[in-house]
Amino acid sequence: MVRRMDEKGVSPVIGVILMVAITVILAAVIASFVFGLGSNVPQQKTPGVLAERVDSDTVKFTLTSWGGASNITACEFNGTSCTDGTFTDIGDTIECDATYGSHTLVCMVDGVKQIVWKGSI
Repeated sequence: MVRRMDEKGVSPVIGVILMVAITVILAAVIASFVFGLGSNVPQQKTPGVLAERVDSDTVKFTLTSWGGASNITACEFNGTSCTDGTFTDIGDTIECDATYGSHTLVCMVDGVKQIVWKGSI
């Protein structure tokens, strides 16, 4: 087997590049734990809501799970307030006036306004 002299530097160069890459990645992981970068992400609260058409003018929403939330109030359906727009317990319902088509139910979930349900019914 004949070795060429110009091939000697290939393995050490690749080895150094890999060592530097591993060191940089390891430093980034350690820094994220030390500085707590992942701990500041707020938990998404997604309550479960079931939509059901009652008649041609009314949609009923039923709370099926809290999804981490503790307070769901001031629900609006397509920008219009619903009658008794507050869920207080699993199984509670609110009714909203609606024609057929796509709609959005927006509620205050623990003080933050968010989309609770979006779809067509």
